[in-house]
Amino acid sequence: MANINMIVAYVGIVGALLVVPCFSSDAPTPNPDDFYIAPAPAPVVFNFLEGCIEKLDPHCPELGDVLIRKKKDVDFDCCSALVRMGKRCHFSLLRVLPEVEEEYKPFSSVLHQRGVEIWNHCVRRVGNPSLIFP
Repeated sequence: MANINMIVAYVGIVGALLVVPCFSSDAPTPNPDDFYIAPAPAPVVFNFLEGCIEKLDPHCPELGDVLIRKKKDVDFDCCSALVRMGKRCHFSLLRVLPEVEEEYKPFSSVLHQRGVEIWNHCVRRVGNPSLIFP
């Protein structure tokens, strides 16, 4: 008798395990297209930014301090290097600076405007007013 009861119990448990999943409501499977993973910047972008840094770096160690107003002014050599580097390099570097340097993250909302001020100051100082940013 115990064997028949064990078999009935076993069949009942297995049957319940087969029936319960039919009534459960699982969350829908996420669609992989719903997730956006930003691609890594292309090596071309890195090469461009490295070229910008190389043009500026030895002449302008204080530029970062001027951007966040730790230092008041940019010297003539730095201004000359900045203008030679070009507007595209300058503003591209400003765009990525808060992403790669923790020190600049709190200033990310003002870096562009501060960059415009520094650019215009340097263009006037070096003497090429046609490059002034509006």
